[in-house]
Formats: sequence, C-alpha cells, structure tokens
Amino acid sequence: MDYQNPYRNNMEYSNGYNTGPGWGPDLEYEKKLARETRRCFSRIGFVYVIFLAVSAGSQWLAALVLAWTGLVWELNENLYMLISMLAMYPVAVPLTALMMKWVPGTGYPGTERWGIGKLAGFFVFSMGVLYAGNIIGTVLMGLAGLIKGEPIINDMQELVMSMETWTVLVTAVITAPIMEELVFRKFLLDRIAGYGHWTAMMVSGVIFGIAHGNFYQFFYAFGLGLIFAYVYLHTGKLRYTIGFHMLINFWGSVLPMGLLKVIESSGIIGSFLAMGNVMIMFGFMICAVVLLICCWRDLSFDRGLVVLSSGKKVRATWLNIGMGLFLLWGALNFALSL
Repeated sequence: MDYQNPYRNNMEYSNGYNTGPGWGPDLEYEKKLARETRRCFSRIGFVYVIFLAVSAGSQWLAALVLAWTGLVWELNENLYMLISMLAMYPVAVPLTALMMKWVPGTGYPGTERWGIGKLAGFFVFSMGVLYAGNIIGTVLMGLAGLIKGEPIINDMQELVMSMETWTVLVTAVITAPIMEELVFRKFLLDRIAGYGHWTAMMVSGVIFGIAHGNFYQFFYAFGLGLIFAYVYLHTGKLRYTIGFHMLINFWGSVLPMGLLKVIESSGIIGSFLAMGNVMIMFGFMICAVVLLICCWRDLSFDRGLVVLSSGKKVRATWLNIGMGLFLLWGALNFALSL
C-alpha cells in the first residue's frame, strides 16, 4: 500500500491549523486513509477472533478424540494436558499466518543492532512490568472475589502447579513463547509497522493481553506485549522477544514450582527463600521504574507512514466491526473467568 503525505504544499502539518495560503490538509485523502486504516484493523480483529476460536476448538476436538478412542484412560494426566494444550498450534498458527495475508501490509520493522547491555536493560524492565502487572491483576481479582463472596481461582496458576516440571518446560517455556511471538508479534507487526510504533504496540499489547482470557494475566501480558512489540519494531529480530518470553515464562512457572516444593519440605529454608523472592520482585519493579525515568528520552517512536491525527487514527484502529467483535469476545471470556 503506497501512502503519500495527505497534506498539500507543506512538509509539516501542525495541530490541524492552516499556516498560510494553500496550506492545510487534503480532507478527502484523509477520509480515504481513515477508511483504509479502519478496513485494515477490522480485518485484524476478525483474524484474531478466528485464531482464538480455532485454538479453543482444536483443544476441544483433541480432548474429544482422546475420549472417543479411549486413549484418555491410558495417558497419565500430564500427557493428556500436553496433547490438549499443544493441539491448537499445528492448526491455529499456520491458519493465522495465511489469514494475515488478507491484511494489507504497511511498513516494515527496523533493523537496529542492539548490544547485550541494552537487551539486558529491556529484560530487567520486562521483569518489573511482569511483577507489577501480576500484582494489579491479583489485587483486582481479590476485590472481585470479595464482591462475589467467594475467592476467584487463578485457573492457569492451578494448572501449571498441577503439572510435572518437564510438561511445563515443553509447553510454557519452549513451545508457547515461539508460537505466541510468531502470532502476536511477527505476523501482526510485519503488517502494521507503518501505522506508527504507538499504534502497533498498543494493538499487539491489547490483543496479547486479551488472548490470555482472564484478568489475572491481562495486565502483565499487556505490558509485556508493549515491550516485546517495541523490541521487534526496532530490531526486526524475533529471537530477541522469543528469548525474553522463554526466560520470563521459566521465571514465572518453573522457579515458583521449585520454590513451593522447598517451602513444603523445609519450613525455615522455605521462609527465607520466600522472603528472598519477594525482595527480588520489588527489586525488579524498582529497577524498572529507574530505567524508565533514566532512559525514557532515549526511546524512539516512529510516527509511521500513515499520517492521521491521533483521534482519527485511534477511532479507525479500534472502532470497527472486526476489532469490536474481538473486544466483545475478550469481554465474554473475562466475564466467564470471574
């Protein structure tokens, strides 16, 4: 899609005001650009509704086949969960890659080369966002439980804690980061980088957060989605975000399982480890705040190729049929998780 500057006879357009004779926006071109933007993001909304529906349907179908063939009785609990959890990827991920070709591509991610120091800084910041988002989700779900009159169970946490370590490694630490970074970063951002970094980051973060299906995970997933999108938009290196994702999932799943076992087997040592874990958590959050304050001016956000006012771009991005349907799907899933 070849975009041109929608403003006539000037290289800049400042706050929507004319600055002289012949200056000003080409309103008809702006309307056309807004329509094309709305159409693009509506298609993206439809793609991710289908992705979530196919993912859920594939897992349900796998469970049905296992039950119908009687294999469910021959498999142990971990193998059953492994098969049902991984069943969605062979269908949903290639289908999403195919459907995203229906979305007109605009712009490309950058090709910056980042050193180990910068990557380490972004990882530390990601860990701080992970913990802060987790606290927000836990507090809000605790308040919702008080209103409801009974505690609301974190189903994902319960599921992970019930699995054996090797199953968690295969699903949460290895497979999920690779598949999710393809679906929520590469497939998506390769198509919408030209709409500007903020727009692309927000869309990636919101879709990634809603795809997790509950308030416990939404806030940290949204925050991590923003960070991972920033990294990919600047570097074009999916291996960076996959590496971050794997390390974070390992830190958030395998390590807590080990810590819980130590606490259960040794009260004194477990208490010290639990206290240390809390100190590490707040340490990461403090480091994240310090990094944000100190390095904010070093961050850069490309405006992109599509030049629309902020209000028009926001409306075109979110107020369309596809995105509306996706947000409705998310709201229903979140409501069912309460």
